[in-house]
Amino acid sequence: MRGRIGTILTLVSLLAAPAAAQRSTQVVISQPADATTMDPGRSTQVLTVNYFFNLYDTLTRWDASLKLHPALATSWKAVNDTTWDVTLRPDVKFHDGSPLTAEDVKAVYERNMVPGKTVVQSGFSTLEAVQAVNPTTLRIITRKPDPLVPVRMAQMGGSIYPARFASEEGARELARKPIGSGAYKFVSWTKDDQLVMEANRDWWGWNGKPPVVDRVVWKPIPDDFARLSALQRGEVDLITNVPPDQMKIVRTLTVSSTRTLTFWINTTQPPTQDKRVRQAMHYAMDVNSIVKDLYAGQGKPFSGGLADTDFGYNPALKPYPYDPPRAKKLLADAGYPNGIDVTLSAGIGTIVNDKQLLEAIADMWSKVGIRARIEMMEMAARQKMNNERLLPPNGVMLINPQSTLLDADGSLWRLFHPNGFGGKYWIGNQPGQRFHDLMEQARYTLDPKKRKELYTEATKIIHEEKPWLELFQEVVIYGVSKRVSFKPRPDYRLIVSEMTLAK
Repeated sequence: MRGRIGTILTLVSLLAAPAAAQRSTQVVISQPADATTMDPGRSTQVLTVNYFFNLYDTLTRWDASLKLHPALATSWKAVNDTTWDVTLRPDVKFHDGSPLTAEDVKAVYERNMVPGKTVVQSGFSTLEAVQAVNPTTLRIITRKPDPLVPVRMAQMGGSIYPARFASEEGARELARKPIGSGAYKFVSWTKDDQLVMEANRDWWGWNGKPPVVDRVVWKPIPDDFARLSALQRGEVDLITNVPPDQMKIVRTLTVSSTRTLTFWINTTQPPTQDKRVRQAMHYAMDVNSIVKDLYAGQGKPFSGGLADTDFGYNPALKPYPYDPPRAKKLLADAGYPNGIDVTLSAGIGTIVNDKQLLEAIADMWSKVGIRARIEMMEMAARQKMNNERLLPPNGVMLINPQSTLLDADGSLWRLFHPNGFGGKYWIGNQPGQRFHDLMEQARYTLDPKKRKELYTEATKIIHEEKPWLELFQEVVIYGVSKRVSFKPRPDYRLIVSEMTLAK
């Protein structure tokens, strides 16, 4: 009898073990919006990028302290000023079991080098050619000397997938059913409900260990308070975009970020074509009050286009002070004594308190005669407007770009490059203009001191011209349950393989 009971208890234990293990090694993450695509060439929106850096690997990678490390590339060397040889990690397999080779990297990079094929082309525009020397050796040839090749290999859009997905038809499949070589495999995606990933037990593992978390469920919850409540009830383990004024009600992790809160301005036509109007828009905003009242002091007003984490940051440039009389005078001097009309828009879930932010700016602007019509749009619509450069004249759209290279080339020039997201909104970034020429010269200058000098002059132009609306450098705020531990990253990337779970 005793033996029979023991056998039954053993069977019960074996049957219960998988469910218990699944519960203990599953993490549920909630962001305010769902992904827009699984194609890493088609989005740089931070919430979507979080999926990419779990599903895919890049040739190099930054750790949580923003130090560069080998990843799919084990080593790289400059053969001459314009040629780099990269050695790939051997025996890496994609999630479908196929081997990852130099041909796959070549196909991904070549796709990114073609204007219009992806939204990350400006970050790859220094490349002249990519050659697969053999399965584990890649040769990168640049147009001119490019000191940033090692960090370009870690940038957005540098995620590697099988070569067959670099075609038009393949990219459409990749957007729905991604295959990478990352720490997590794609399982399923129910739009606006959940996306499920499972650990890749064949992952090569940059830390030499398999992922601790077996299963990741990403659940979009647009409403900030609903997201907070889900964390408090234990329905989710980690939430992004915690409202700063709610930090006291949940356990939080914070870090100053590489991301800035800015707005595109379409400056191609009057009235915003006149820099005095754009300057007036800045003098009419009390950014310090916005940071204090809407973001509980979690933010640093800035000017000149760069976060202080980027090489090229110019600390001598101070944000415009709040000066409504000066704003009114600038509008009058520009020929608009009765004010102007603009459309102020944002994608729902772009940042915390997005609608309140737009309302606060519109209210401040109204005091000087800038009449703003507020428009909140779904994230997919916002992504389409950004990807296809469809911001209308007099349009002002909230963005929160982050640096892809920790260098002005991966932030300011990535965005304002003629092929960048803001490439058609300002004449100052066109060939022959001083800003354009400074940034192009800097990206091909090997001497760091000279590059810094070029960036100093370029940031002064941004400070004066104000081709976009600059507010503040953001702080990353996560709400986290006690069972999850990780070091928050300044680059906003949520990489589950960096997380540990409480015993």
